[in-house]
Amino acid sequence: MPRPKEFDQELALDKAMEVFWQKGFERTSIQDLVEQTGVHRGSLYDTFGDKNQFFLTCLDRFRQVSSNRLFSILDEPGSPKEVLSRFFEKVIDNALGDGTGRRGCFLANTAMELAAIDPGIASRVEAYNIDMESRFYHFLLKAQKHGEKKFHHTLRELSRFLVNTRNGLYVLGKTASDRQSLQDVVKVALSFL
Repeated sequence: MPRPKEFDQELALDKAMEVFWQKGFERTSIQDLVEQTGVHRGSLYDTFGDKNQFFLTCLDRFRQVSSNRLFSILDEPGSPKEVLSRFFEKVIDNALGDGTGRRGCFLANTAMELAAIDPGIASRVEAYNIDMESRFYHFLLKAQKHGEKKFHHTLRELSRFLVNTRNGLYVLGKTASDRQSLQDVVKVALSFL
């Protein structure tokens, strides 16, 4: 009979995700994961599989945890422009490091590092982007139904544009010398409202 797991799997995933987020997939070793999680190598393999499978599980965890946290802003009261402004200010806060350094977005980093060479990674990144697109679409649909504005582009086009803006802010935030650079991007992005 197998022994029960003697560690908190979600906590181990969160700690492993932090390592992958900081170092990327290629530069993260199994030993890094053992040291960060405090879980023995054999237990990690038994629970999460090899490094690649562990990484994929961390990506899934990121999607589950992060999307609700950030995208809940789109349900807050206010005009569409005010709500999107708050949303992107939070993205800028995250991109510039809110105490964690300029690590960017875990998913955007992964897309740049691995999506072109790993179909499993590419499909997860695409699924996350589709999820973001859907959230923006429903936000814009609600704004349009409330008579806020008639848009010059389709809601699908605008949703994809907002996904790209969000992802781009994280990438730009890794190297931008000041917050104003990112706020300028948001100012132009919000000009369609």
